[in-house]
Amino acid sequence: MSDLEKRRYARIHFERNVQLEFFTEIYDKCQVRNISLGGMFITGNFPSNLSDQCYVNLTQTGKQTYLTLQALAKVLRQDDEGLALNFTSMSFESLLSLEMILLYQAREKSSDIEIKLPKDLPFEINEESSSIPDKYSVFLDRNK
Repeated sequence: MSDLEKRRYARIHFERNVQLEFFTEIYDKCQVRNISLGGMFITGNFPSNLSDQCYVNLTQTGKQTYLTLQALAKVLRQDDEGLALNFTSMSFESLLSLEMILLYQAREKSSDIEIKLPKDLPFEINEESSSIPDKYSVFLDRNK
């Protein structure tokens, strides 16, 4: 069975910067190649070993969006192109951010996928940003 057949989650092409924090080093602006519900592939050369753990810090911003993904991951595979990371732990809020990133990327990259919202939503959807001040966001304080 090939590695592609072993994958539990489909990977989405995703070119963004991410910060990796290993216990001895911090790498800013690492390039993500692809992402899935199970992990991500980071391009580059890193002095790490299989099963090493790191913190993944990814922020996705847009006109009206601010998504933050903070997760604990372990090195699943390392080769000349980079690291395959497997998520091992994340908050519920980070899971929601990851799901939103995946849905958005899938919708943008594939004309075969169409995501429609139900017509009978119990709330109104508007384009305004949240009225909750950013200072209450648990993601802004890295010391928590």
